[in-house]
Amino acid sequence: MIGVIVGAGRIGYNLAKSMAEDHDITIIEKDKTACQKVDNLDCYVIRGTGTNTQILEEADVPKSDFFVAATGNDEVNLLSSVYAKEHGVKIILSRLNNMQHKEIFEKLHIRVVNPEESTMRFIARTIIRPTSQKLVNIGKGNAEIIELIVRNSDLVYTPIHEIENNSDIFKIVTVYSGNEIIIPTEDTEIGYGDSIAVLVKQDHVDEIKEYFTTEQ
Repeated sequence: MIGVIVGAGRIGYNLAKSMAEDHDITIIEKDKTACQKVDNLDCYVIRGTGTNTQILEEADVPKSDFFVAATGNDEVNLLSSVYAKEHGVKIILSRLNNMQHKEIFEKLHIRVVNPEESTMRFIARTIIRPTSQKLVNIGKGNAEIIELIVRNSDLVYTPIHEIENNSDIFKIVTVYSGNEIIIPTEDTEIGYGDSIAVLVKQDHVDEIKEYFTTEQ
């Protein structure tokens, strides 16, 4: 997977460190010292701010599978996340530093995580379930993430391990039920109308779309 992380502070650095070995990560950071710190990671580092569209273009944000805004500034996180959203990035997560700003993010349909309520591991697992790693390797770059609304009533209240049935074609990465972000386990059940992020081999995208969205 290809990802962009804005901010190389504690959260951004640890997230990049945990994912750099298996994924193509670009880090955007304005602080020179912080940039030097992440030089030891297998990441592409760009010195600059996440509100600079030229920097975001250089980071190839539109080609990314996921985007994480992890700075300590909500304005930077919001503006950079909006850019990613407008350019079609499938998975966007923003660090929320001031809970009073939560409503603004929600109105723009940008999912947030708060450092006091979440950890780096939560963010990493939200982006990709460990069981999905096998599919990424099998796909050899030919897999993509799509977001779907569940309309197939036959799948409602069925454990994910039964829905996936050991498939090497797709994996459910994340379930969004209302404003709740659910990190799925094998026993997680999905509800009618839930939004799900699915990692799927490109040759089977239409098939999987129909599987989840066709009314039964």
